[in-house]
Order: sequence, then structure tokens, then C-alpha cells
Amino acid sequence: MVIDIPFTSFTPDLPALNNPGLVKAHNCSPGLGSAQGAVTLFPLKSASLYSNTSMVSRPLGSAIGQNATGNAKVYGACASKLYKLAPSDRQWTDISRVGGYSTTNTESWESVEFGSLQIFTNYNDEPQFIDMDVDLQFANLTSLVKGRYVNTHKGFVILGNTYDAIDGAVPYRVRWSGLELPSDWTFSAATMADFQDIHGYGAVQGIVTDDSCYVILQRGIVQMSFTGGSLIFQFDDRVVGKGCSVSESIITVEGRHYFVSDDGFYKLEQGQLTPIGIGKIDAWFLDNFDSSQAHLMTVAADPRKTLIYWQFVSKSATTGIPDLMLIYNYVTGEWTTADATTHFIFNSVSLPWTIDQLDEFLSIDDVPASFDDPIWAGGTNMLWGMSATGAVYSFGGPTMELSVETPEFQLSRNIPNETNADIAIVNAVRPLFEGDGTARIQIGTRKLQNEDMTWSSLTECHSETGFAYVRKRSRYQRLRISISDEWKKAYSTQIDAQVAGKR
Repeated sequence: MVIDIPFTSFTPDLPALNNPGLVKAHNCSPGLGSAQGAVTLFPLKSASLYSNTSMVSRPLGSAIGQNATGNAKVYGACASKLYKLAPSDRQWTDISRVGGYSTTNTESWESVEFGSLQIFTNYNDEPQFIDMDVDLQFANLTSLVKGRYVNTHKGFVILGNTYDAIDGAVPYRVRWSGLELPSDWTFSAATMADFQDIHGYGAVQGIVTDDSCYVILQRGIVQMSFTGGSLIFQFDDRVVGKGCSVSESIITVEGRHYFVSDDGFYKLEQGQLTPIGIGKIDAWFLDNFDSSQAHLMTVAADPRKTLIYWQFVSKSATTGIPDLMLIYNYVTGEWTTADATTHFIFNSVSLPWTIDQLDEFLSIDDVPASFDDPIWAGGTNMLWGMSATGAVYSFGGPTMELSVETPEFQLSRNIPNETNADIAIVNAVRPLFEGDGTARIQIGTRKLQNEDMTWSSLTECHSETGFAYVRKRSRYQRLRISISDEWKKAYSTQIDAQVAGKR
């Protein structure tokens, strides 16, 4: 008898036996399936070299913007320098202030756009700005305050987790510039430049905005609302006892804010906090994430798909090298994982190409994407990556090999069984997918739940029937499926099984 088993949610946190989802869904992105509860898995492309450029040390930040005439700007940062990506040759061009910078090992650069200004901050140095209409060199925005986090709201530039010469380090402070005066930080009732200390929730971990502004701390979330007058901003508790544990995880997409807390992933929307990984991937992530290297996490949203990518260093990785990505579809609520193929991911914007510039690629095989890819048109939002030395990558390389592991079944309960036998024989397995791919399967078997799973050798599916022939007898069964080459979507598997005779 052939049983159809659609792919469903990736839920590694649940027991493998009778898990309603998949134990593994790797090197793919999650999308809607054709039936309720079903999931379609879509391919991911590996990184391909866009520009063989470099920084003097590993990348620590990025930003995008445009000038008054609409020309796209891409900026990057490392420990000692700030750069722009030159449109003429796709090389990082040093536009640091005189003397450079001294970002420490666990810090990073945060950035925000304010009118024609691009503003960067790294906590160790004075906040930096550049006028994108001039675009020549960064300079100090102010010498009165430094901050780890930066955002804008209602015409103010806001710094969080600050340092100044009078009070020193105040991790629970937010401080803002004068109204429409991003370089004026002198306290003044006239300009409304001021500060606020937020007590009881630990250090500020980030500042996010939608139609309001929220300060995310280690153990709470506070809304700051512009009121004008003597108060300037009103501060109201929105979440008490739950905050962000990894500041590098914070991202805002379509007015919603996502981040990692002590117990997993959350979404903040209109001041309300919702868990998005509980019972699915939270435990898996916390078991695999190397929190000692949290500063190497990067997060970006796919501008052409409803996906967020968190890239991080796992506990099994080589020290200092991010090796895994956790992918979230913020419309369907589904998750998958993937191998990291760069060291740093970021949202960027494409710079225009001319046909003459293609000469830098030695052969057609070295071109980073197909010629209908948006990467060739200027001003298109893109998902990019960087190597540890600052080389820039797009994600138009070879399709990554899909790896799926199903839940554990007791197939004798899923097929006609007049004898009430609890042993089944699996004769063959056929993955259902589209595209020019090559599928292989393994079957795992065991008789008791307290025994180790025994896996068969990898068996390729027949080119005409699509089945991989295995013939395995056991009480419990689990499948591993891999699909290589140019597959397009995968959504189900079929199992040819029968009840074993009862003695």
C-alpha cells in the first residue's frame, strides 16, 4: 500500500515519534502547502561573488540609502574604518574620518538614515555622519554622547545605552537630539534635546520604531511617545519581565519587530509581545546557538520573499565562523534552517552595471547571477553577504542540497492491519518534488523507542518510477530525504509499506 505523507512544519522541539512536523528541514525556505497544515519547501541559492573587494578587518555593520537624485548608496563598516561601495568598480572605498575608529571585538556598528544623512554609531567612538548628497567623508555627529544603538522618531535622533563625559556609561539611558537638529545634543527646552533613564529592566538592547517608538531592554520593553511640552517624551511600560537577550537579533519588518529573548523568538507588534518559536524551534535554537559568540549574529529580511534570516555561530562551528541560518516565514509562521555560505548577511541595494563592467568576470561561469536577476539593475533591494575580509556576495549561486528528516512513524497503525501486527515492512520510498533534481533517501528503523536508530545506506531514487527501493522491517520508521541539483519545490513523500506477518 502506498501512503502519501505531506511535508509539514519544521518542529524539532517535539518528540520525533508522531511529531506533527518535520524533524529536519535544511537548506530550504518554508512556504504554503496545498493542504491545511502542509508546507512546501523552496530552494535556496548559495552565495556567489559579486565583488572581490576587501576591508581591513571583518565587517561589523552596513547601511543603505540614496541621495537627492535617487542614486543608491551602500555603506559598510569594520573595526577601524567606514566605507562606501563605489559604483564604478564595486570596491569598498575608505571614507572614514581622519584617524579612523577603535571598535572593540564584541561591538558592532549600528546605523540609521535621517534625511540626506547616514548616521553610524559603535559606542567606542563619537557617532558618525555623512551627507549622502556630498558623500565624501564621515565626521563626528556630536562629541557630547556616544551610544550603542541608534534610531530616529518624530524628527529626533535617539541613542540608547549611552556614554558621556559627565555620567560615564549608562546602559539603561536613552538620549535624543534636538528636534530636526541631529547634530545638536545640548540639553535645551527650546530644541527639546534631553535624556531619560529607564530603571528596572537592565540595559538597552535596541530601539525600534513603527508609528511609535519602543526601547527594548534586557528584561522589559518601554514605549516612548512624543508629547511635546516639558515632558517631550512619555515613557510607558509595555512588557515587564521579558526582553531581548541578543541585541544582534533585532530586526523590523513591515512595522513588526522580531528578536531573541532568553527562552526563544518573539514578535513585538503595537506594543504586544507574541512568541513565534515555542513548541517549534526555540529549544533547538538554544541548544545549538553559541551564545558566547552572539556578537557574530547577523539578521536580514529577504526583500522579494516574506522571509527573515538569522545567521549565527553554532556550538559545533569553527570558532568565529557563522555556520547556520534560521529562516522564518513571517506570513505563514513556518521555520527552516540552512548552511551559512557567507560570514555576514545584510540588506542592501543593487548598484547599476554597464555591459563593459562584466569584463571583470573571467568567464560566464563566474557571473554571480542570471542576467534577468535584479542585481544588474540599480536601486533594487537585495539580500547580500560578506566574507570575513569584506568581499561582497549575492545569493545567486548553485542551488543548495535539500535535507529533510521526517517524523518517526509506526506505519503498522497507518495501513490496513487485520492481524493487529505492530511491525511493518517498507518496500520503497518516493519523494515528491518538482524541477531537475536528484533524490536520495535513507530509512531509519528501530524496534523500541529506547534503542538507537539504525540508518540504511543512501539510496538513489529510480529515474523512471521515482522510488528508492529499500525493503526494511521494523516497528518504528523515519526517513531522510536529500534532493540535489536544480530542484524547484518539494512537498511530500510516498511510502510503499505493508504490515508484517504476526507470529
